[in-house]
Amino acid sequence: MRRIIESLRCRLPGMSPAVLGGTLTTRLLATAMSFAAGVIAARDLGVDGRAELALMISAPAVLSILTVLGMDNANARFAGTSHTAFRQIVRWSLVFSLVAGSALPGLWLLLGQRWPVLLLDLPFRLALLAAAMCPVTLLTTLLGTAEIGRGRVVTYYLTTALPSLCYLAGIVGLRALGALTVTGCFLAALAGHLVAAAALLVAATARVHPDGARVPVGAFGSFALKSYLPNLIHYGMLRLDVPVIQLLAGSTAVAMYAVALPVAEGLLLVPTAVALMIFPQATSGSVDARAVTRIARTVLGVTAVTAAVAAAAAPLVVPAVYGPPYAGAVQVIWATLPGLVLFSAGRSLQAYLAATDRLRPVIAATALGAVVNLVLLAVLTAPFGAVGAGVADSAGFLVFAVLLGRAVRSRVRSGPAAGKRPSARPPAAPAPVRQNRRQWREPVRAARAALAGLVGERVRRTRPRWTAALAGGSPLAAAALPVAAAVGYLATASSPTAVASGLVVVVLTCVLTPDVGLYTLAAAIPLSQSTFGSSLVTSNRLVVLMLVCLLNRALTGRGVARPRPAGALIAVATIGCLVAATAVAGGTTRSGAGTWQYLLLACAPLLLLPLVAGPGPALDRALMVFCGGSVILAVIEIVRTDSVLTARSDLAAADSAVLAATQPGVANHNAVGALFVMAAAVLLARFHTVRPRLPRWAIGGGTVVLSIGVAYSLSRAAYLAGIAMLVVYAGRRALRGILALGVGAACLVPLMPAAIAARFESVLGGSTLDADSAVRLDLWSSALRMFDAHPVFGVGYLNFAGQLPDFYRATGHYNVMFLQFPLLEFAHNTYLTVLSQTGLVGAVGLGSLAVLGVRRAWGALRGGDHAGEAALLAMVGTGICSMFGEVLLVPTLLSGLVLIVLAAKPAAGGRVPAGRLVPASRVVPGRVVPGRVVPVAGEVTR
Repeated sequence: MRRIIESLRCRLPGMSPAVLGGTLTTRLLATAMSFAAGVIAARDLGVDGRAELALMISAPAVLSILTVLGMDNANARFAGTSHTAFRQIVRWSLVFSLVAGSALPGLWLLLGQRWPVLLLDLPFRLALLAAAMCPVTLLTTLLGTAEIGRGRVVTYYLTTALPSLCYLAGIVGLRALGALTVTGCFLAALAGHLVAAAALLVAATARVHPDGARVPVGAFGSFALKSYLPNLIHYGMLRLDVPVIQLLAGSTAVAMYAVALPVAEGLLLVPTAVALMIFPQATSGSVDARAVTRIARTVLGVTAVTAAVAAAAAPLVVPAVYGPPYAGAVQVIWATLPGLVLFSAGRSLQAYLAATDRLRPVIAATALGAVVNLVLLAVLTAPFGAVGAGVADSAGFLVFAVLLGRAVRSRVRSGPAAGKRPSARPPAAPAPVRQNRRQWREPVRAARAALAGLVGERVRRTRPRWTAALAGGSPLAAAALPVAAAVGYLATASSPTAVASGLVVVVLTCVLTPDVGLYTLAAAIPLSQSTFGSSLVTSNRLVVLMLVCLLNRALTGRGVARPRPAGALIAVATIGCLVAATAVAGGTTRSGAGTWQYLLLACAPLLLLPLVAGPGPALDRALMVFCGGSVILAVIEIVRTDSVLTARSDLAAADSAVLAATQPGVANHNAVGALFVMAAAVLLARFHTVRPRLPRWAIGGGTVVLSIGVAYSLSRAAYLAGIAMLVVYAGRRALRGILALGVGAACLVPLMPAAIAARFESVLGGSTLDADSAVRLDLWSSALRMFDAHPVFGVGYLNFAGQLPDFYRATGHYNVMFLQFPLLEFAHNTYLTVLSQTGLVGAVGLGSLAVLGVRRAWGALRGGDHAGEAALLAMVGTGICSMFGEVLLVPTLLSGLVLIVLAAKPAAGGRVPAGRLVPASRVVPGRVVPGRVVPVAGEVTR
């Protein structure tokens, strides 16, 4: 026994094994009582009743988490300074629980009367009972953390075990009386919290520390607000999932998840107990970074063993204890366990960082983990139910633990011990090793000298350069092989298992190899518009790929890219308001999913890509991958369209063009045309910056292929966009460049088929509008009428088709009976779509982001960065395309535009670095010729 205690002291430095044992015993008893009560309730109430009870119990817990504002961590931080401070904190906790603990539940009930979906399908009387429990729950939390702050962890656990005891006693008594109902079970839980609050108030009368100074209000509030976000995620990650699962997957999935919750909470018993003991020890300086690292490893090992036992026992225990209807909870437990194992180590690290006032890495890790968790919840919960929610939790916990591990590791390296040099070794010990090294180095040096004598000194000097280049690119080349093989395999695979295995290879490679995820994302954009890639690159998988890129940056030590604060705040606020308004307005798609989920997927590139990519060589290479994929797609589309036009030469030119553009099973021709326009913008801007002939010819050839691809896309919007982009491009060049461009275009026009010429002539119009254009004009006027009726938030995303019959007015010469209103989800104009479906809020917010993008591109252009010109040309092209379609509502195309804009970076201080593009107005005075661009030494002209 003594050996075990000594081993625990060694593995858990600065902690008392006796206190830890008592804490764990108390917590295990409380968990066992809650587990027994949950089993009885699940068997007697059924799946629906158990789900309703889980919602009632989780509602006050969630409301308390939202209301606490970090005051629980501040109580633990300052309660141990003096008895005076502790009594002050107790008084603050009482007032705060009564005021804030009643205000937020009241607001919840008030909004629930207006929008019943906020009450989570609970009857109002049950929601009222749940709201009444919130002040008591909040008071128990605040008083309990104050006891932890003054070192009475066992007292905290003893008092907080009372709710579980009362809950179990109440359920057993009600079952014995035959009166076990949802309301009765909840009242038993409420009685337990009241008893616990009374016990904590009695315990607060005991004196532990002498009197001393009071707690400064400013320091207390500052610490509370800083720790609020981590506290919100840590205590609410599992509980906050319950309302989300209810909204996305229904009550059955909630019941499965509620069964898995006790297993997850039981797995966190040791990490939570250790973290609570670390907090006062780290505050007093008894535990440092090295000690907490050893503690985290021990906790990780214990939790991993416990998780393995739980995973093996779940298929036998869950159906036997809860009954066969709950067998689906086994997969939920398996999906949640990996993340919980990693989170167990991160919990100890978080407690140390919070106790030592190093909250910045905690906040960053928590925010990133929360983003990953929420996005995956929205993506995975609807198709996979509670299992998808478990996978989302695991992913969020993984990101959180990895980032905190890196923060503590850097703290260990920068600590006092890290700066000490190791003592000098005796000279006799390493002598054999050095001699051995000399023995195998001498032949290498001799061979190198002989090689230099044979082939000359130049070979010897240049050899290390290309060998280093090969060595530096070997990880990328090695990673590209499995990714390319997996993509080719996915293109021919048909079974779900084969597709899943190929995706796993791609994801693992992108996670483990730097920048491969970004290159894969760039290649996926043109791949999504191909015939075989449209079903492979879905919106859900695109978002997952962005999260994989984010995880790769965290794992490879580069950290998250830092977007500009103004753009980030506008994007988060606008998208948050629109998603909330769309969720409250309701509405589902034809597949049954909520419209707010599709809005979140459509806007995901605006939220995630600024965290993934920033200006630099990696993004420049990714854009070249994007352009290369677009050129390949252009060749495929040219061949396909030409074959269709040749096969149907019996039709009129305009009819054959319409037939080729509307072939079944191919991507939308407007989206393909916009893709070619964006890729051509990147190549055009880069053409004059490349000096070697071969790359210059390759870029020129790719630009020509993309120009022909725009013509063969048969998209009239792309025709106008290409013309506008070329006008802007030529307007910034010398006169001979404009003439060369015009001559080249004139030579290409006669080579185009008659169908393309007819399609282009339809852009100019005639005496009458065709039916397609007339319908489009009527849709535009309908969108304006919708905006006039709903000016603030619009009719809601993807609610356009449902509202269209009430606002549509036919003014053209066509038969309205042939229109399929349920399929007309957009106004065939991005600007009017945003205005009608999101109102002024969406128009102002998204318009502000567009203005920031133009300013970024223009600033980079004035700074001499070719990426600024590419961004400006791409925005001009997509802006024209958006007037006649919804190309930017396609997540892949929006991702391409965002990557192009993110590549632009204005030069610091307005100075133009050497080797960059220089406008003619900035060349040395006296050498400027009007209308010409004059080269300067070391610089490249536009």
